[in-house]
Amino acid sequence: MGMTNARLWFGRLALAYAALVCTFLGYVYFVMPTTGLAPFGVTLSGEPHSVTFIRTGIGAFFVSQWIVALWGLARPGALRPALGFLVLVNSCVVAGRLLGLVLDGSSPMQWSEVRTEGLSWLLFVAALVAVPRTRPGQPPDALP
Repeated sequence: MGMTNARLWFGRLALAYAALVCTFLGYVYFVMPTTGLAPFGVTLSGEPHSVTFIRTGIGAFFVSQWIVALWGLARPGALRPALGFLVLVNSCVVAGRLLGLVLDGSSPMQWSEVRTEGLSWLLFVAALVAVPRTRPGQPPDALP
């Protein structure tokens, strides 16, 4: 396998990882939002708007990442844009976690979450850097 193929497969594996994680988290927060919040000590009032708020906020957030990851896996020309999207979104997630540590304090769960999300962000950055850019005039779908 050539170096270009290895780099492309690394990018695809990063997207597959994102798709798997977001499949699980998207299902939890989009389909059964009250269950997903319990480990964080968050309870909802049970009012329809409070449950829908989580479903359309956190749930939709993970579903959108899942869709973009699948798009990047399905279309060779979408590999880099999908990874770029994941880098951008996860940069915001990590920034929010770090801000939370500063403003809200820390807990073992906070540190566990920032470590996991930080490592995911590093994976997406490494994959984005590794995946070759298309040459001028080369169609995006020309990548192996």
